[in-house]
Amino acid sequence: MSISNFTNLRRTQLGLSIVELMVAMALGLLLMTGVIQVFLSSRQTYAANEAMGRLQENGRFALEFIARSARLAGYTEPVFEGGKPLALVRPSCAGLPGTIPTDLCTSAGIANAPDSVAFVFQPPFTDGVRRDCLGNTIAESNMLLINHYSIIPATATTPASLGCRAYKFNDTTGSWTSGPAAQELISGVDSLQVLYGINTSGDSRSANQYVSADRVTNWNNVRAVRIAVLANSIEPLSPAPAERNFVLLDADPINFADNRARQIFSTTIQLKNTF
Repeated sequence: MSISNFTNLRRTQLGLSIVELMVAMALGLLLMTGVIQVFLSSRQTYAANEAMGRLQENGRFALEFIARSARLAGYTEPVFEGGKPLALVRPSCAGLPGTIPTDLCTSAGIANAPDSVAFVFQPPFTDGVRRDCLGNTIAESNMLLINHYSIIPATATTPASLGCRAYKFNDTTGSWTSGPAAQELISGVDSLQVLYGINTSGDSRSANQYVSADRVTNWNNVRAVRIAVLANSIEPLSPAPAERNFVLLDADPINFADNRARQIFSTTIQLKNTF
Protein backbone atom coordinates (compact mmCIF):
# COMPACT_ATOMS: atom_id res chain seq x y z
CA MET A 1 0.00 0.00 0.00
CA SER A 2 1.35 3.40 -0.93
CA ILE A 3 1.72 6.22 1.60
CA SER A 4 -0.95 8.28 -0.14
CA ASN A 5 -3.48 5.43 0.03
CA PHE A 6 -2.75 4.88 3.76
CA THR A 7 -3.26 8.58 4.46
CA ASN A 8 -6.60 8.60 2.64
CA LEU A 9 -7.71 5.53 4.61
CA ARG A 10 -6.91 7.23 7.94
CA ARG A 11 -8.87 10.30 6.90
CA THR A 12 -11.96 8.18 6.16
CA GLN A 13 -11.77 6.64 9.68
CA LEU A 14 -11.61 9.89 11.67
CA GLY A 15 -14.21 10.20 14.58
CA LEU A 16 -16.79 12.89 15.31
CA SER A 17 -15.79 16.39 16.12
CA ILE A 18 -16.79 18.00 19.43
CA VAL A 19 -19.45 20.08 17.69
CA GLU A 20 -20.99 17.04 15.99
CA LEU A 21 -20.96 15.11 19.26
CA MET A 22 -22.70 17.97 21.13
CA VAL A 23 -25.36 18.27 18.42
CA ALA A 24 -26.01 14.50 18.57
CA MET A 25 -26.27 14.59 22.36
CA ALA A 26 -28.70 17.52 22.24
CA LEU A 27 -30.90 15.72 19.72
CA GLY A 28 -30.79 12.56 21.85
CA LEU A 29 -31.79 14.50 24.96
CA LEU A 30 -34.70 16.07 23.10
CA LEU A 31 -35.89 12.67 21.93
CA MET A 32 -35.52 11.18 25.43
CA THR A 33 -37.45 14.10 26.93
CA GLY A 34 -40.32 13.45 24.54
CA VAL A 35 -40.31 9.72 25.31
CA ILE A 36 -40.29 10.39 29.07
CA GLN A 37 -43.14 12.88 28.72
CA VAL A 38 -45.21 10.32 26.81
CA PHE A 39 -44.40 7.65 29.41
CA LEU A 40 -45.35 9.88 32.35
CA SER A 41 -48.53 11.03 30.64
CA SER A 42 -49.52 7.43 29.87
CA ARG A 43 -48.78 6.42 33.45
CA GLN A 44 -50.91 9.25 34.86
CA THR A 45 -53.74 8.41 32.47
CA TYR A 46 -53.60 4.74 33.46
CA ALA A 47 -53.59 5.60 37.18
CA ALA A 48 -56.52 8.01 36.73
CA ASN A 49 -58.52 5.46 34.73
CA GLU A 50 -57.82 2.75 37.30
CA ALA A 51 -58.83 5.07 40.16
CA MET A 52 -62.04 6.10 38.42
CA GLY A 53 -62.86 2.48 37.68
CA ARG A 54 -62.40 1.59 41.34
CA LEU A 55 -64.49 4.59 42.37
CA GLN A 56 -67.32 3.42 40.09
CA GLU A 57 -67.13 -0.10 41.53
CA ASN A 58 -67.16 1.19 45.11
CA GLY A 59 -70.25 3.32 44.51
CA ARG A 60 -72.22 0.71 42.59
CA PHE A 61 -71.44 -2.13 44.99
CA ALA A 62 -72.27 0.02 48.02
CA LEU A 63 -75.70 0.81 46.59
CA GLU A 64 -76.24 -2.81 45.59
CA PHE A 65 -75.58 -4.12 49.10
CA ILE A 66 -78.01 -1.66 50.69
CA ALA A 67 -80.61 -2.01 47.92
CA ARG A 68 -80.64 -5.79 48.33
CA SER A 69 -81.70 -5.45 51.96
CA ALA A 70 -84.14 -2.63 51.13
CA ARG A 71 -85.95 -4.79 48.57
CA LEU A 72 -86.34 -7.54 51.19
CA ALA A 73 -87.46 -5.19 53.98
CA GLY A 74 -90.58 -6.56 55.65
CA TYR A 75 -90.37 -9.90 53.81
CA THR A 76 -91.40 -13.16 55.47
CA GLU A 77 -92.14 -16.58 54.08
CA PRO A 78 -95.79 -17.74 54.12
CA VAL A 79 -95.03 -20.27 56.87
CA PHE A 80 -93.31 -17.71 59.14
CA GLU A 81 -94.83 -17.91 62.64
CA GLY A 82 -93.64 -14.60 64.03
CA GLY A 83 -96.21 -12.32 62.42
CA LYS A 84 -95.67 -9.41 60.06
CA PRO A 85 -92.41 -7.58 60.91
CA LEU A 86 -91.56 -3.93 60.47
CA ALA A 87 -89.71 -3.14 57.25
CA LEU A 88 -87.41 -0.55 58.82
CA VAL A 89 -85.89 -0.20 62.26
CA ARG A 90 -87.08 3.13 63.61
CA PRO A 91 -84.71 5.66 65.23
CA SER A 92 -85.99 4.61 68.67
CA CYS A 93 -85.90 0.89 67.76
CA ALA A 94 -89.56 0.86 68.79
CA GLY A 95 -91.92 -1.85 67.59
CA LEU A 96 -89.39 -4.67 67.69
CA PRO A 97 -89.68 -7.61 70.05
CA GLY A 98 -87.06 -7.96 72.72
CA THR A 99 -84.26 -5.46 73.30
CA ILE A 100 -81.52 -4.45 70.88
CA PRO A 101 -78.71 -1.90 71.26
CA THR A 102 -79.66 1.63 70.26
CA ASP A 103 -76.66 1.82 67.91
CA LEU A 104 -78.56 -0.56 65.63
CA CYS A 105 -81.47 1.85 65.26
CA THR A 106 -81.87 3.93 62.11
CA SER A 107 -80.31 7.37 62.63
CA ALA A 108 -80.19 10.73 60.88
CA GLY A 109 -76.77 12.37 60.84
CA ILE A 110 -76.53 15.99 61.95
CA ALA A 111 -75.49 18.51 59.24
CA ASN A 112 -73.33 16.48 56.83
CA ALA A 113 -72.65 13.55 59.18
CA PRO A 114 -73.52 10.14 57.70
CA ASP A 115 -76.89 8.50 58.31
CA SER A 116 -77.42 4.87 59.19
CA VAL A 117 -80.28 2.62 58.12
CA ALA A 118 -81.50 -0.78 59.29
CA PHE A 119 -83.87 -3.19 57.53
CA VAL A 120 -85.85 -6.06 59.05
CA PHE A 121 -86.86 -9.22 57.17
CA GLN A 122 -86.73 -12.99 57.20
CA PRO A 123 -83.64 -13.90 55.17
CA PRO A 124 -84.61 -15.99 52.14
CA PHE A 125 -82.65 -18.97 50.89
CA THR A 126 -79.82 -18.06 48.52
CA ASP A 127 -77.89 -20.95 47.01
CA GLY A 128 -79.52 -23.25 49.55
CA VAL A 129 -78.62 -21.24 52.68
CA ARG A 130 -79.72 -18.10 54.51
CA ARG A 131 -77.14 -15.35 54.93
CA ASP A 132 -76.80 -11.96 56.62
CA CYS A 133 -75.24 -8.86 55.05
CA LEU A 134 -71.75 -10.07 55.96
CA GLY A 135 -72.24 -13.39 54.20
CA ASN A 136 -72.48 -15.38 57.43
CA THR A 137 -74.66 -18.48 57.23
CA ILE A 138 -77.82 -18.48 59.35
CA ALA A 139 -78.90 -21.90 60.53
CA GLU A 140 -82.26 -20.91 62.03
CA SER A 141 -85.35 -20.82 59.82
CA ASN A 142 -88.06 -19.19 61.94
CA MET A 143 -86.26 -15.94 62.68
CA LEU A 144 -85.97 -12.27 61.72
CA LEU A 145 -82.79 -10.48 60.66
CA ILE A 146 -81.68 -6.87 61.02
CA ASN A 147 -79.07 -5.62 58.56
CA HIS A 148 -77.73 -2.29 59.85
CA TYR A 149 -75.67 -0.20 57.41
CA SER A 150 -73.43 2.65 58.52
CA ILE A 151 -70.17 4.39 57.68
CA ILE A 152 -67.03 3.18 59.42
CA PRO A 153 -64.87 6.32 59.89
CA ALA A 154 -61.45 6.62 58.31
CA THR A 155 -58.32 6.01 60.36
CA ALA A 156 -54.70 7.00 59.86
CA THR A 157 -54.16 3.87 57.75
CA THR A 158 -57.56 3.01 56.25
CA PRO A 159 -60.12 5.07 54.33
CA ALA A 160 -63.76 5.39 55.37
CA SER A 161 -65.93 2.47 54.32
CA LEU A 162 -69.48 1.16 54.22
CA GLY A 163 -69.99 -1.29 57.05
CA CYS A 164 -72.76 -3.60 58.16
CA ARG A 165 -73.78 -5.25 61.41
CA ALA A 166 -76.30 -8.08 61.62
CA TYR A 167 -78.70 -8.97 64.43
CA LYS A 168 -81.05 -11.94 64.35
CA PHE A 169 -84.20 -12.59 66.39
CA ASN A 170 -85.19 -16.15 67.16
CA ASP A 171 -88.95 -16.26 67.48
CA THR A 172 -88.76 -19.59 69.28
CA THR A 173 -86.55 -18.29 72.10
CA GLY A 174 -87.73 -14.67 71.89
CA SER A 175 -84.23 -13.20 71.96
CA TRP A 176 -81.89 -11.24 69.70
CA THR A 177 -78.43 -12.55 68.93
CA SER A 178 -75.80 -10.02 67.95
CA GLY A 179 -73.26 -10.63 65.26
CA PRO A 180 -69.76 -9.11 65.31
CA ALA A 181 -69.25 -5.36 65.38
CA ALA A 182 -69.79 -3.48 62.13
CA GLN A 183 -67.44 -4.89 59.51
CA GLU A 184 -66.28 -3.35 56.25
CA LEU A 185 -68.28 -4.22 53.15
CA ILE A 186 -66.98 -1.66 50.65
CA SER A 187 -63.86 0.42 51.13
CA GLY A 188 -63.68 4.02 49.96
CA VAL A 189 -67.21 5.18 50.92
CA ASP A 190 -67.17 8.54 52.71
CA SER A 191 -70.83 9.12 53.45
CA LEU A 192 -74.30 7.57 53.45
CA GLN A 193 -77.52 9.58 53.35
CA VAL A 194 -81.06 8.19 53.38
CA LEU A 195 -84.47 9.79 52.82
CA TYR A 196 -87.78 8.06 53.47
CA GLY A 197 -90.67 8.29 51.04
CA ILE A 198 -94.09 9.08 52.48
CA ASN A 199 -97.37 10.10 50.87
CA THR A 200 -99.14 13.25 51.97
CA SER A 201 -102.04 12.99 49.50
CA GLY A 202 -103.73 9.93 50.98
CA ASP A 203 -102.41 7.37 48.48
CA SER A 204 -100.76 4.68 50.59
CA ARG A 205 -99.29 2.90 47.58
CA SER A 206 -96.75 5.51 46.52
CA ALA A 207 -94.48 8.23 47.91
CA ASN A 208 -94.72 11.89 46.95
CA GLN A 209 -92.39 13.37 49.55
CA TYR A 210 -88.99 12.30 50.89
CA VAL A 211 -87.91 13.30 54.38
CA SER A 212 -85.08 12.44 56.79
CA ALA A 213 -85.52 9.90 59.58
CA ASP A 214 -86.09 12.57 62.24
CA ARG A 215 -89.02 13.99 60.24
CA VAL A 216 -90.95 10.73 59.75
CA THR A 217 -94.03 10.92 61.96
CA ASN A 218 -95.53 7.54 61.11
CA TRP A 219 -93.13 4.81 60.03
CA ASN A 220 -96.02 2.65 58.88
CA ASN A 221 -96.53 5.14 56.04
CA VAL A 222 -92.99 4.84 54.63
CA ARG A 223 -93.26 3.41 51.14
CA ALA A 224 -89.78 3.96 49.69
CA VAL A 225 -86.21 4.82 50.56
CA ARG A 226 -83.86 7.08 48.64
CA ILE A 227 -80.20 6.23 49.22
CA ALA A 228 -77.08 8.19 48.31
CA VAL A 229 -73.45 7.31 48.92
CA LEU A 230 -70.27 9.27 48.28
CA ALA A 231 -67.49 7.03 46.99
CA ASN A 232 -63.82 7.89 46.53
CA SER A 233 -60.91 6.53 44.50
CA ILE A 234 -58.98 5.43 47.65
CA GLU A 235 -55.65 6.39 46.04
CA PRO A 236 -54.85 10.11 45.54
CA LEU A 237 -54.56 11.32 41.97
CA SER A 238 -51.83 13.36 40.31
CA PRO A 239 -52.61 15.94 39.15
CA ALA A 240 -55.13 16.41 41.93
CA PRO A 241 -58.80 16.80 40.94
CA ALA A 242 -60.39 20.20 41.45
CA GLU A 243 -61.82 20.73 44.91
CA ARG A 244 -65.61 20.94 45.06
CA ASN A 245 -68.54 20.59 47.42
CA PHE A 246 -70.59 17.39 47.42
CA VAL A 247 -74.26 17.53 48.42
CA LEU A 248 -75.93 14.23 49.25
CA LEU A 249 -79.72 14.53 49.33
CA ASP A 250 -80.68 16.91 52.16
CA ALA A 251 -77.31 16.92 53.97
CA ASP A 252 -75.06 19.97 54.21
CA PRO A 253 -72.25 20.28 51.63
CA ILE A 254 -69.10 18.31 52.33
CA ASN A 255 -65.64 18.81 50.83
CA PHE A 256 -62.22 17.19 51.00
CA ALA A 257 -58.62 18.15 50.35
CA ASP A 258 -56.94 14.74 50.05
CA ASN A 259 -56.51 14.66 46.23
CA ARG A 260 -58.90 11.73 45.80
CA ALA A 261 -61.55 11.63 43.08
CA ARG A 262 -65.14 11.36 44.32
CA GLN A 263 -68.62 10.79 42.94
CA ILE A 264 -72.15 10.61 44.31
CA PHE A 265 -74.27 7.52 43.58
CA SER A 266 -77.97 7.37 44.40
CA THR A 267 -81.01 5.17 43.91
CA THR A 268 -84.63 4.99 45.02
CA ILE A 269 -86.22 1.70 46.09
CA GLN A 270 -89.88 1.04 46.70
CA LEU A 271 -90.65 -1.07 49.75
CA LYS A 272 -92.64 -3.97 48.34
CA ASN A 273 -93.53 -5.75 51.58
CA THR A 274 -95.20 -2.96 53.53
CA PHE A 275 -98.73 -3.13 52.10
